[in-house]
Amino acid sequence: MAITNTNKILIILAAITVISMCASIAVPAADMPKLHGFVETDIGLKVNDDKLASKNGYNMAEQRAEFKLRYFPDELAILKEWNTEVFFKTDVLMDEYTEQPKWWMPRELYIAFTPLSFADVKIGEQILTWGTGDYVFINDQFPKDYTSFIMGRDDEYLKLPSYAGRLTLSSSFASGDLVAIPVFTPNNVPDGSRISYYDPLFGRVVGTQGDRYFLEPPMQIDNTEVAARLYGTVKSYEWALYYNHGYYKSPVGYKNQQTGELYYPELDVYGASIQGPVPVAGGIANFETGLLDSKKDDYAKNRLVQDSTMQYLVGYKRGFKNDFEVGLQYYITQMMHYTAYKNSLMPGDSQDDKVYQQFTLRLTKLFANQTVNASLFVFYSPVDKDTYLRPSLSWKATDAWSLVIGGNIFLGNQDNADWGQFKGDSNIYTRLRYSY
Repeated sequence: MAITNTNKILIILAAITVISMCASIAVPAADMPKLHGFVETDIGLKVNDDKLASKNGYNMAEQRAEFKLRYFPDELAILKEWNTEVFFKTDVLMDEYTEQPKWWMPRELYIAFTPLSFADVKIGEQILTWGTGDYVFINDQFPKDYTSFIMGRDDEYLKLPSYAGRLTLSSSFASGDLVAIPVFTPNNVPDGSRISYYDPLFGRVVGTQGDRYFLEPPMQIDNTEVAARLYGTVKSYEWALYYNHGYYKSPVGYKNQQTGELYYPELDVYGASIQGPVPVAGGIANFETGLLDSKKDDYAKNRLVQDSTMQYLVGYKRGFKNDFEVGLQYYITQMMHYTAYKNSLMPGDSQDDKVYQQFTLRLTKLFANQTVNASLFVFYSPVDKDTYLRPSLSWKATDAWSLVIGGNIFLGNQDNADWGQFKGDSNIYTRLRYSY
């Protein structure tokens, strides 16, 4: 029997009540885990539908409930002494697009504790992030959900959780993070069912007719990914050094080109960043760089694997009067072995540029006692001559109720461009949320 939208919302509200009751019964009121979250309904309509995905006219129609529980157990003295924290976050999703409800979508589940005054440990499913970029990631090689990003879901869904153990060591001079990730989590990239994409095997933008298979590295000890960061502050400037040994999070290697089998090649990343105030002019500037060393490209002689690249990011942001802020970024990717790469190409292969450039602009203005937020984020590449516009207008009506209206607009004439390939997926969306 079909479930109406009203009934779905009632089911979600009932679930909140049940979880609250269970939490209150499980432990004394003084130690009761704190339950927070939201109930939200989202709608996204396409404005330039290429009619290639599973359904036409829209790419998002869903009702979602998020539950967050945070608990500080103190039943044992050592748990209290170590400031132990248990955190759990999950979603219940009624997805009208796939017509398949998802009753259990854990996003974070970890235990954190401080066994020593200078050491913090976090173990479990958690969001990992570092680097200085705004929507631009060089040394942040942790998984992302680009399908949610393009659809218009909240920004919190851009970053996917990893099953990891994280050790943070702190000192007066510098701090360090060491992360081990035994379970590989890839980026969620468009697969044609909801968002169309450019497929080089077809030589055009495809949707449901695309035929790609992604082969993930198996879970075994020698496939464990390792990431490390050393960071600190000198005067007012924050510096960091990065290292990552693992895999590309997007499938950028062909295992079998004829059958459309792609995989995630091995990757080492070495990087650094610095950010701080700009003398005289004011504002905050940042610089980040990284060498992405592709371990399977054979110095670009293997045309079926992503070549190694050097990447650079320069950014600047500044606040002005009346709650107005501007942010600018300039991003460069340079292929390391371009001559060998060109020589490896076969007739009919599309050729990438040696240097890819991208500018970004963020404008933010607050109104009505900071309850209304108008923002615009722009990606523009002078190389591919494509643009991605992300306008949004949010209104926090009360502490509980909020409304967001926005869009994802893609412009460009090249089907194989980063943003131009999605021009048939441009959309406008609205999100209504009740937080508790």
